[in-house]
Parts: sequence; C-alpha cells; structure tokens
Amino acid sequence: MRITAGELRGRVLNVPDEPGLRPTPAKVRQALFNILGSIDEMRLLDLYSGSGVMALEAISRGASALSIEQNRRLTRDMEQIRQQWHLADSWQIKTGTVERGLQALAGEHFDLIFADPPYRQSLAEKLPQWLDEQAIRCDLLVIEESAHVNPNWPEGWQCEQSRRYGDSTLHFLYRAS
Repeated sequence: MRITAGELRGRVLNVPDEPGLRPTPAKVRQALFNILGSIDEMRLLDLYSGSGVMALEAISRGASALSIEQNRRLTRDMEQIRQQWHLADSWQIKTGTVERGLQALAGEHFDLIFADPPYRQSLAEKLPQWLDEQAIRCDLLVIEESAHVNPNWPEGWQCEQSRRYGDSTLHFLYRAS
C-alpha cells in the first residue's frame, strides 16, 4: 500500500495479514483528501487506526495525528513505521479501545476525526455519542462504514453528505447548530 500524496507520497506501507483489517483503499483516501482540501497544520484523531494509513496520509499532507488502535500487533507495526519514517513529532499512537482512548482525551479538540470502525457492528452510530459524553470537540467527523448500512445518527449531529466508493461509504458529520 502506497501513500498517495504529499511529503510521504510513494512510500510503501506493508500491511499485515490480520483478521478483520481492511485498510482504506487508495481511491477512497484520495477522494476523502480531495474533498477536505488543505489540511496543513490540522490535528487529526484517527480511530480504529488499523494499519495507520489514514494518519500517514494526513501527516503527509501537513497534519499531525493521534491514532488509537486496540490490536497490539498493529500498534507495534505503526510504532515501527513512525520511527523508520522519523514521524515522532507529528504522530502519536495509543494502544487501547476507542472508548477508553476517548475517555483519556476528555475535553480535547480536533480539527478532524476519522473513524473506520468494524463494519456492521453499529459502532459508527455510537461514535458521536461517545464524543459528546467526553466533551471532545471536532470541526468534522468522517466515518467510513459499509455501503450496505444506513446509520441513524444521534440527535445533535448532522450528516452533511455521504459518498459511496464500492463497498465503503464516507459520512461527513458536523454538530448541529
């Protein structure tokens, strides 16, 4: 898997064969970052990080990132990439569940939160509520979900748009005013 743009463009990320791991395809990553436009100096929270490819794409485009992943093997792999690619100043990696990770981040603000929870487990619908419970603020929440699911977002959150790419859909959520 290659980083598609920015300072790290062309670097290869070896993705382990791990049950349930489905890194976001290059086409979807490119589409997302084209929609977002410039993310230079933004702060990204990457939930259910998996391989870390979304954090790396954001860092490559000038953002800083915090990744949360519960699989220790995957976080070890991300740590190795972080060291090899000299990204200590721009990438933090935490091992643990998303729920516990959000508890530790209570009251924080992120410009962008990206989440790619396991498909068909209703976690996508719970994320906005968990953010609210921990008073975590964000300018934009992007959730990748199976195209076969039509989530019901909790009160207080508005889905501005959803874009389908094959089996994946990106939902762009904002807090309702």
